[in-house]
Amino acid sequence: MRINRMLPAVFVVCWLAAVGPATRLAAAADQPLAETALRSLVELKIDDEAVIARIRKAGLAFAPDEAALKRLTDAGASAGVLRAVRDAGAAKPAGRAEAITHADVLKLLQLEIPEEQILKRLAKSPTVFTLSAEQIAELKAAGASAKLLTALQAPREVSPQTAELITNFALVLDCSGSMKEKTKEGETKMVAAKRVVTDLIRKIPEGLNVTFVIYGHEVFGTAEDPRNCQAVKIARPLSPLDAAAKSGLSRLVQGLQPTGATPIALSLRVAGEELAKQQEAFCGIVVITDGLESCKGDPAAEAAALVSKLKLTFGVNVVGFGVKAQENAALEAIADAGKGKYYAAQDAGALADAISAIAKELAVQAKPAEVVDVSRRALRILQPKVELPAMKEVFLVEAGQADRGVYTKTASINKYGEYLAVPSSSKKYDVVWVPAAGKQVYLMRDFVLPERKVFNVKPETIFGMIRVKGAGKVNYIIAMPAGKKPAGVFTPTSRVDNYGDILVVPAGKYDVHVSDASGKLTTLEEDLDVESGKMVQLE
Repeated sequence: MRINRMLPAVFVVCWLAAVGPATRLAAAADQPLAETALRSLVELKIDDEAVIARIRKAGLAFAPDEAALKRLTDAGASAGVLRAVRDAGAAKPAGRAEAITHADVLKLLQLEIPEEQILKRLAKSPTVFTLSAEQIAELKAAGASAKLLTALQAPREVSPQTAELITNFALVLDCSGSMKEKTKEGETKMVAAKRVVTDLIRKIPEGLNVTFVIYGHEVFGTAEDPRNCQAVKIARPLSPLDAAAKSGLSRLVQGLQPTGATPIALSLRVAGEELAKQQEAFCGIVVITDGLESCKGDPAAEAAALVSKLKLTFGVNVVGFGVKAQENAALEAIADAGKGKYYAAQDAGALADAISAIAKELAVQAKPAEVVDVSRRALRILQPKVELPAMKEVFLVEAGQADRGVYTKTASINKYGEYLAVPSSSKKYDVVWVPAAGKQVYLMRDFVLPERKVFNVKPETIFGMIRVKGAGKVNYIIAMPAGKKPAGVFTPTSRVDNYGDILVVPAGKYDVHVSDASGKLTTLEEDLDVESGKMVQLE
């Protein structure tokens, strides 16, 4: 082995969609494309070919009517994408069951559809739910029984598009001596490789799990020293990548220097072992190399072994960077063995183009991994993404106590983003949201947090709003659950004292009543459907 001959550079990318009890239902990514998701792909300038392929494989989660097509056109959708959308709307594959989402089930419950009808609808869906505590709380609040919750999580036919979802990403970068060689642009191969790797890191969606493996980063003794072919290191264990971690990883890449040997096969094996820590996962690999294995390993055999051990739905994809013509066949064999593609990049520009194409394809298929904070058992009430009335307080109380009027708060916060400590893993709690003006409202009822983790609550996924416009003074305006009359002693779901003030209520159906200045109560609206995150205006 000669350390200074042109040696390959390898860059391995692996994404895995772990499916387990700790994960939430992969609704937006597992199911057919929502209109907002499709518009995002268009606005991000994802290649039409990749977008159209995603539409044809997954289908649509919205009706492609003229209004939707107009919005997609305004977002910049091409004629080809619009045609694929129309075709997807017109074609319904025979025998394929329509997938049902958590939001669909919640909506059916809120519409008071009989549970037996919901169970029949569920039986026709391929979706298997892994419900989070938040989702269970929402469903229970809407009236879901234990029977329905069990049915939601029971095995059924698995949707084929779940196999395309990717969450984990592994980079294996060659730091071999051959990377010192100059490209025709006058820079070293290492400089070009670091530039495209850094650009790829920047494009990785935040929240994805990333591991970074380097090899050839050390030189021992002479070129024949066997330790040179063992120089493989996991520089970053598999973990979520956020903005701060991206910056740190980019700095790490910029500090690397080409120096050692090229154990491609061993690097693939080490990367595979790191990724195999999540057994039930879907995976893919991208290899960037400027030559062949120099340590008597068999990269094609390693790629085939990874196919058998990991769920390589993305395949082992190989990019040959400035390789000799006679080496292309050997590199293509690695891709073939790994069920992937081979990309030929003769110069730095072609290398950048290849990585850019791969990054765009990954963006279409990527789903960030769930990040679970186990530092404490607590609720974290997040800042709403819709404009709710000002919040005075959110407090935790043992279930049912607040209804009695006399209670002791278990925990309390007065700013979004703070933590409500949940002291017991078995007790049920109610979470109460208190506006700066108006009546307190239940955010969640009968909440249980058996696991030690931080459970994030998004108020806009639970609350909707009602605003009654009018002139003059009123005694009060109240929202009652549909069908419940405000007679005798009653407790409204929400109350305000002026026209124009906002009634905040959990999503559902309500009757709205107005008490005028004389105390006369008038029903303004019955069976009003209020959706989470939306405002209903009445006059």
